Amino acid sequence: MGYHNNKFFKTFICFLLIWTLYSYHPQSTLSANEHTVLENKLEKYLIEHGENIAGLATIVIDQDEIVYKMKGYSNREKQILVTENTVFEWGSVSKILIWISVLQLVEAGKLDVETDIKNYLPNDFRFKTKFEDPITMQHLMRHTAGFDDSYTDLMIHRPTKKKLLREALEEADIKQLFPPGDVVAYSNYGSGLAAYIVEEVSGLDYQEYVRNNIFEPLQMTKTAIDPEQDDNKWVKNQRGKVQGYSNTLQLIEPNYYTIPMYPVGSVMGTASDLQKLLQALLTEEGTLLFKDKKTIKFMFEPTLYYPKTKIPRVANGLFYLPSKSQHVYGHGGNSKAFSSSFYVDRKEQVGVVVLTNVKDENIFTSGIPEIIFGAYTHVKNEAVLENSSEWQGIYEPARLPSYGFSKIYGLFLRGTTKQSGSHDLIINDSLYSQLEPGIYQTEVGPSLYSLDVYSTHPQLKKILSNTYSDLIYIPYYKHLMEWGGIILGLFALLFSFISVIVATVRRLWHNKRQHALIFSQHILNLLLFTNVLWISYKTVSMVSYAFLKPFLTLNLIYVIITLVNSGFLMMMLKNQSLSKREKWVWFLTIVFAVVLCVNVLYWEFYY
Repeated sequence: MGYHNNKFFKTFICFLLIWTLYSYHPQSTLSANEHTVLENKLEKYLIEHGENIAGLATIVIDQDEIVYKMKGYSNREKQILVTENTVFEWGSVSKILIWISVLQLVEAGKLDVETDIKNYLPNDFRFKTKFEDPITMQHLMRHTAGFDDSYTDLMIHRPTKKKLLREALEEADIKQLFPPGDVVAYSNYGSGLAAYIVEEVSGLDYQEYVRNNIFEPLQMTKTAIDPEQDDNKWVKNQRGKVQGYSNTLQLIEPNYYTIPMYPVGSVMGTASDLQKLLQALLTEEGTLLFKDKKTIKFMFEPTLYYPKTKIPRVANGLFYLPSKSQHVYGHGGNSKAFSSSFYVDRKEQVGVVVLTNVKDENIFTSGIPEIIFGAYTHVKNEAVLENSSEWQGIYEPARLPSYGFSKIYGLFLRGTTKQSGSHDLIINDSLYSQLEPGIYQTEVGPSLYSLDVYSTHPQLKKILSNTYSDLIYIPYYKHLMEWGGIILGLFALLFSFISVIVATVRRLWHNKRQHALIFSQHILNLLLFTNVLWISYKTVSMVSYAFLKPFLTLNLIYVIITLVNSGFLMMMLKNQSLSKREKWVWFLTIVFAVVLCVNVLYWEFYY
């Protein structure tokens, strides 16, 4: 009996050991299954949206598993496929290098994020400040330093010379519009200023600092940071093989531009090189980038929340991505012909990189991260829902230029908020459901833009806050006045065009001449319109502001000549023997000329 029991016991132990060694791996099996599901879901998404792909490289890191997908063409015309040697422009994803550099210097004790940045800048640096309140590095990282934006000199096609970073910053067409910490307004200038402080504090050129402290430790040998890729000849050669495309997959020509304030968006390289940065930020210790693991932990801790909420917004320069896990941070980027996104969830050990050669693309740069991290789910509370009517109105991004002719661009970026039912809102035709007072979410579009938070402001009255910028409330009377001025200006130009045609016909067929001052004023009006169109076209073509100065000066000359001419016409109108029709023509000519002058001066289409 004992023998049989002993034999049975040994057999049972052997069976248990074999089963333990070969069969019992529940965590590994689950991980493998989840990885397969994730990869299949990603592949299905790429197939479903295949018609929107020009060229695409995306990398997903899920703990120790890596999914690498390459689709489409780097050059559709020559049918050159995207490969591991295809380089993509990072756009604003480049800013991640700025914030890593800043935190490295903070870790080394050379920089403090709460100290006035004037302490780190040369005494003769031409600083764009208006308010006495100090600007700190944390303000720059949160995009709350108060700077407006500019659409001139951001990107330039074939610049005559390569500027130093300091030159680009000092020549930037930027003003400080808000007190520090008051408003979130995404700022390329503020980020470039942070990169320049890295230069001053470290004693190294920014390119050299990044190469020594980020690229070399991570062995990122296929990435360039110089605005013309002079720091990496291989990347420069590869960039010549890549084309950029519009959302309708039309070739953009030209699609190669230089960014004078280069740290904010000039980096380009292969997807596999960017993967190395992603992996470094996912490691527990972060030793390849930082000496103390507390630094990398701090990098992903929220430093700014949405107003009056516990919802994160920014973590040391990285933007919060609304997601299921609710601790995803990163950055998106756009250049003249490329789009990108880079997001990290350190708690779940998941990271995503998406690179495309399509301008303003979000099907993949926003859609893929949403697939990987899951859609945002709000944590409900017992708060009573508010009457949403108080948030109705017109809003404009705080990130816009506040002066100069490019401020007119803000007219076309304004959005209208209307009440839907008692508690919800319709914003630009998209329904936003109220989650709790001040917090609204939409299911239309990617989760990156799904969350809006409303709050009151002592000076600006109402503010709508979303991912990259606050939106400022615009009084209805101001909106009507500005659009009314534009519409009157268009009527003035139409009147001048018809008048010139009629005057020409009357002269050719009836030998009747219009008064010289009247005819010349209509010609001047049409020349003004032609000049404004030319300025707008060249601005979109990314020429330098210096190139535009002569044409802007012509508009000022137009105003002077027109006001003098209108004065003469008013005096002559009293003394001339004119028919009732002719008096109306003279009167309207004067009025419309003044309307055009007011538009030129109000929208600052002059230098």
